[in-house]
Amino acid sequence: MRVEKTGFGYIVVDGKTYKHDVVLTDEISARRKELSAGMRGRFGHTPLTGKEIREYFSVYRPEIIVVGTGQFGALPLVGVEEAAKELGAELVVKRTPSAIDAYNKLKEEGRRVAAVFHVTC
Repeated sequence: MRVEKTGFGYIVVDGKTYKHDVVLTDEISARRKELSAGMRGRFGHTPLTGKEIREYFSVYRPEIIVVGTGQFGALPLVGVEEAAKELGAELVVKRTPSAIDAYNKLKEEGRRVAAVFHVTC
């Protein structure tokens, strides 16, 4: 699986354009923001939470989790570092354009990597 490019509101993975946040394991799925929606009022934006990280990756068990925090790095993170530690995974957090580069490099190295990419702010 290769992430080809991103821009505000979209990401292209293996030639397919997604206009929503995505979660990558050995599959591509939409981010389930409802898992963190209860915290939206606190941030004015739905944060990425440890609850989401555990939900997405407790079965897949990646060696490394890459989080793309948006085109401008505005995605709030709550409990993500702790959840990654609980899963025994290294955490890489970058703005989405840089995060896709990190993800692709790790995949090319043969690492067991997973990701959450936020595609807007």
